[in-house]
Amino acid sequence: MAQKLQIQLKQVGSSLQNPPASKDAVVTLLTVDAAASLSEMDQSPSKALLESMQTLMNAIVKPEYLKHQDEQVKLLVAACTCEITRITAPEAPYDDDVLKDIFHLFVRTFKGLKDTKDPSFGRIVNILDTVAKYRSFVVMLDLECDDLVNEMFKTFFNVASDEHTEIVTVAMETIMAVLLEESEDIGEDLLLTVLSVLGRDKKDVSEAARRLGMEVIRQCAGKLEPGIKQFILSSISGASKHHIDYHEVIYDVYSCAPQVLKKVVPSLTKELLTDKVDLRVKAVRLVGDLFAHKGSAIPKTFQPIFTEFLKRSSDDTMEVRMSVLEKVKLCLLSDPFREEAPKLLGALRDRLSDDDESIRKQVVAVVSDVASHDLSSISSDTIKLVAAHLEDKSLLVKKYTLERLSDIYRISCLKQHGGSNLNDDYDWIPGRILKCLYEKDLEPHTVGQILYTSLFPAEFSVKDKVKKWVKLFSNFDEVEVKALEKLLEQKQRLQLDLHKYLSLRQTYLQDNDASELQKKAAPCIRSISHCFVNPTKAEADFQLLDQSKDVDNIWKILTTLLDATTSSLKSRTLRDELLKIVDEKHPLYELLSTLSIKCSYTIFDKEFVKDLVLETDLQKSDGNKTLTKACMDIFAIVGCFSPLLLSGMENDFAHLLEDDDEVIKEGALHVLAKAGETIREQSGESSSSLDLILERICLEGTRKQAKYAVHALAAITKDKGLKSLSVLYKRLVDILEKRTNLPSVLQSLGCIAQIAMPVFETQESKVIGFIRKSILSCGQKTGDKAKESWDARSELCSLKIFGIKTLVKSYLPVKDAHLRVGIDELLKDLQNLLSFGEISKDVESSSVDKAHLKLASAKAIIRLSKHWDKKIPIDLFHLTMRTSEVGFPEVKKLFLNKVYQYIKDKSLDSKYACAFLLDFGPQNTILEEVFEVTFN
Repeated sequence: MAQKLQIQLKQVGSSLQNPPASKDAVVTLLTVDAAASLSEMDQSPSKALLESMQTLMNAIVKPEYLKHQDEQVKLLVAACTCEITRITAPEAPYDDDVLKDIFHLFVRTFKGLKDTKDPSFGRIVNILDTVAKYRSFVVMLDLECDDLVNEMFKTFFNVASDEHTEIVTVAMETIMAVLLEESEDIGEDLLLTVLSVLGRDKKDVSEAARRLGMEVIRQCAGKLEPGIKQFILSSISGASKHHIDYHEVIYDVYSCAPQVLKKVVPSLTKELLTDKVDLRVKAVRLVGDLFAHKGSAIPKTFQPIFTEFLKRSSDDTMEVRMSVLEKVKLCLLSDPFREEAPKLLGALRDRLSDDDESIRKQVVAVVSDVASHDLSSISSDTIKLVAAHLEDKSLLVKKYTLERLSDIYRISCLKQHGGSNLNDDYDWIPGRILKCLYEKDLEPHTVGQILYTSLFPAEFSVKDKVKKWVKLFSNFDEVEVKALEKLLEQKQRLQLDLHKYLSLRQTYLQDNDASELQKKAAPCIRSISHCFVNPTKAEADFQLLDQSKDVDNIWKILTTLLDATTSSLKSRTLRDELLKIVDEKHPLYELLSTLSIKCSYTIFDKEFVKDLVLETDLQKSDGNKTLTKACMDIFAIVGCFSPLLLSGMENDFAHLLEDDDEVIKEGALHVLAKAGETIREQSGESSSSLDLILERICLEGTRKQAKYAVHALAAITKDKGLKSLSVLYKRLVDILEKRTNLPSVLQSLGCIAQIAMPVFETQESKVIGFIRKSILSCGQKTGDKAKESWDARSELCSLKIFGIKTLVKSYLPVKDAHLRVGIDELLKDLQNLLSFGEISKDVESSSVDKAHLKLASAKAIIRLSKHWDKKIPIDLFHLTMRTSEVGFPEVKKLFLNKVYQYIKDKSLDSKYACAFLLDFGPQNTILEEVFEVTFN
C-alpha cells in the first residue's frame, strides 16, 4: 500500500511539473491525483514517503499554481498545501516567502465560507478544520504576518453566519484564540478588529460575528485585558480617535468576561455625573444594562457605580430619570429576587411622587410589568402605593393605573386558578377599581369597561367567577358596594331604554310609520346617549344607526344581548359578530362597540345566578357565615338591578326561605322584596306556598325579616298584595293584644301602612290605639341612675321606639301621603316625647330610656318633614334641633349623622343643617368627630 502511494505521489509530482494546457485538466489533476493522494497520508510519514512527495511539494507552490487566476484552481491548491502542512507538521514544509504566499491563499479561501450553498463550501470547511486542528497557522506569528492575521480575523467576522455548523464556528474560534494567546504583543489594529464587531443592533455586523468576537474575548480575557482597558479608558477620557462605541464594547465584554472590567467600569461614575445630558443618558443606559444582564451579580467593585446609578433616578433631567426606570425594570425582570431588588424597588417607590406625569406613569408601568412577570416579587403594599395613583392629578396616570391594576388582578386570578399557592393579597383591587366611579374626571365608561371585560381571565369558568365575586363581596366596604350598584344601575337604565326603543321600532316599522317612530323614540335615544362619554356624539351616531338601512342583523344581535337568558360567553361571541358587520373605520363602530358591552349581561348572567345558589349551599355546609352572607348580598344586588335573571327561581327561593340559616333566609327575603314583581311577571302567577311562607315570617321572623317579607308579599302577588296583605293585616291586629313577637308585628304593620294604606285604614284606630295606650303610655320604675349607660335601655323602651316607627310609617305611604289625615295628633305625641322623653310627663322611665325616645322622636320628625314639613310647627322644629343637648353624647352624634345623611340624600330641607350651628361648646369633641366622619 505504501509503495503504491509512493508511486502515485511521484507520478502526480511529475505531472505537476508541466501543467496541462486546459483548466479542466489542471482541476482533474489536482483533485483526482494530488488532493486524493495527499489526503491518504498520515502526519509525520516515513522518510520514503516524504521523499516521494517532494516533487509534488515543490511543484504545487510554483507561481503558475499558487497564483493561478482561476478560483477553483486556487481552492484546490489551497487544499493540497493545507494537506502538506498537516503532513509535515510541526515542521514547516517551505521557506518563509512560500509559507507567506500559502497563508495568503488560505485567508482568501476562507472568504468562501460566507456562502454555505456554494458547492465548494465543504472543501473550504475541511481546509479550515485542518488548519485549526493542526495549528499550522501559528507559523504566521513566526513570519510576523501581522497584517495577514488581522485580515484573517476580519474575514472570519465577515463570513460568520448562523448557518455555520459547530465545526466551522469552533475552528474559527480556535484559530483566533490561539493566535491571540501565542502573540507576544497584540497590536492595536488587531484589538480594534475584535472590538469593532461588538455591540447590539449593529447593521454592518452580524449577530454571529458578535458572538464569535465575544467568545474569543472570553477565551483570551487575560491576554486582551490590558488592551481593552486602555481602549476604554482612553475612550472615556476622550483621547481615543477611533469610532467604536465603547459603551457597547463595555456591555459585550461584561457579558462574556466581566473580570476584564473590574478596573474600568468604576470610571463610568464620572459619566453618570457629567453635565452633558446625552452622555449621562448613555451612561445610565449602559450601567443599567450591565446590571440587568441575565445572571449578573453586582460585586463589591461595582457597588459604588450601582449606588450612583440609583441616584440618577432623581436626576434633574426627565430623560435621565426615565432611562433609570427602564433599566430598573430590566434588572428586576432578569432576576426579581436578586440581592439588590429591595434597593431597586425603593428607587421606584421614590419616583411615585415625581413632578412629571410621564415619570409617574412609567413607575406604574415598571411595577406592573414586574408584578405581571412574577407576582411574588412585588409586595401587595407596593401595589397599593401604585394604586394610590388612581387619585393622581393627571388623568393620563389615573387611566393607565386603572388598566394596569386590572392586569395585575387578572394575573393573580390566573395564578390561583392554575394551582399556585398565591394568597388573596390582591383581592382588594376590584373594590379599589370600583371606587374610581367616584373620581370626577374618570368617566364611568372607563371604569365599567375594565369591570365588564378585563377583570377576570378568559380561562375562568362561571363557577370560578362566582367564587371570586363571593370572596370579593365578603370584603367590600359600603362605598365599594354602592359603586357597583351605581354601575349596575346605569346598565339597567340603558337596558330599559334600549328595550323600549326596540319595542317602539318593532311596533311602528310594522305599520310603516317611520315619522312616528322617530318622534316616539327621540326621548329613548336621548336617554341612551347619556350613558356614553360624549352624549352629543352618541346621540348623533344613534340617529345615524336609526336611519340606516340594511341593519336588521344589528338590531337582532342587540335584542339577543338584551335577553336575560343570553350568557356572558354567548354575549362575547355576539359582540364579535356585531363588530364584524362594521369595521373599525366605520362611523358607527365606537357606538356599537360600547353599546354592545353596556347592554349585555357581562358581570352577572343567568348561569352565574344558578351557580350562586349552589355556592350558597356549599358555603353554608362549610359553616362559613361570612361567605354565605356575601352570596345573599350578591343575590340582593342582582334582584335590584338585574331582576330578570331571577325568573324561574320561585322554587329556589322557597327553599332558601325555609332554610334554618337566618342569613340565608333574610337574604332571600331581601331579594324577593326587590325582584318579586319581576319574578311574578315572568312566571305569570304567584306561588301559594311562597305566600304562606312569607306570611309566617311576617308574624314570627325578626324585624328585618318581617320588613322584607311584607314588601316581598306585595311584590309577588298580582293585586300588589292587597288580598294577601288584607289577610295578613287581620291576623296581625288580632295578635296585638297577645303581645306575641311585638317588635316584628309592629314592623309588619308599619310596612303594610306604607305600601297598602287602604288595607291599613280598615283597622287603623285599633293599631294606633294599641300603640298609644298599651305601649307608649306604659311606664316603669327607674333604677340606680349611676349605673345607667347608653346601651342599657329597657325592652319597653325598644318597644316604644318600634311603636313610634310604625306610627311614622303610617304617615309616609308610598302613594298619596298628602291625603292622610290626623297627623296633628302624631305631631303632638312627638312633641311630648321630645319635651319629656315620654308621651306624658306622668310616665315614669329611666334617663337613658328618655334619651333614646327623644332621639327616636327627633328622627321621626326629620323623616316626616319630607312630606309634612309645613305641618310641623316652629316650636316642634326648635325642640327637634335641640335634641343634641340631651345629656348622652351618643344622642348628639347619632342625630347629627342622621341629619347630614338626609340632607345629603336631598330628602331633608337644608334648614335642618342649623343643627350643626348651635353652640355646643368649643371643647365638644363629639361634634368634631361627627364633622370629620360626615364631611370628609
